[in-house]
Amino acid sequence: MKKITLVIFFFCSILPSFSKEKLVLGTFIIPRYIQSSTKGEFIELTKEISKLSNMDIEIKILPPKRTLLAFTQNEIDGYFPALDALQHGKVNKTSDFYIKEDFIFERKLSSYKKLKTKVRVCLTRGYPYHRKVLNNKDWVISYASSDENCIELVNLNRADIFIGEEITGLAAIKNLNLSNKITYNKFTPISEQSVYFAFPDNEVGKKRSAAFDKALKKIIMSGKYNKLFHLKEKK
Repeated sequence: MKKITLVIFFFCSILPSFSKEKLVLGTFIIPRYIQSSTKGEFIELTKEISKLSNMDIEIKILPPKRTLLAFTQNEIDGYFPALDALQHGKVNKTSDFYIKEDFIFERKLSSYKKLKTKVRVCLTRGYPYHRKVLNNKDWVISYASSDENCIELVNLNRADIFIGEEITGLAAIKNLNLSNKITYNKFTPISEQSVYFAFPDNEVGKKRSAAFDKALKKIIMSGKYNKLFHLKEKK
């Protein structure tokens, strides 16, 4: 009986070393990419990282500004999608897992470049935009709650242009049945921003960032990344 007790004690004492590291990552809703804490391409990518890095990751959905506040106040262990435009201090960054390209959408047969007045620009509230967009003195910026609302304002000539991502912008145009009225130049994004996972600027954050990088590399090398984001393999 004594031997059995000792064996049980031994296994109980070593179990924690095999348990997964638990961490909470904050994020916010982004059409298509983050639909909920369980749906979206960025969410699926995070799940794959969780498997490969032996981490038990809890995903917490918050408003964008609340996500950043929770991160700076150490209420969460990290957050995504992180961009340099959002940072107010040093962080441990993973490698880029996505490039956020923003495009100019406008009415067909019109050109905002020909306007003699300041350009009326509609942006989606809560989205991280590049500083060159936000600080353009030739633009009068207003915000709407969704890409669809901005597209509608452009169509009604209450805004001259909408700036947004290609995939979500096109999805909004399709949903509104405005493909014959709204256009964009797919070869000239107005801005590009690297997207990554952000962790605190300390040793723990550095360790977790490295673990995420290792998992990201495996995901890319295996071809899972291309499948996840519906990208064609390069031949």
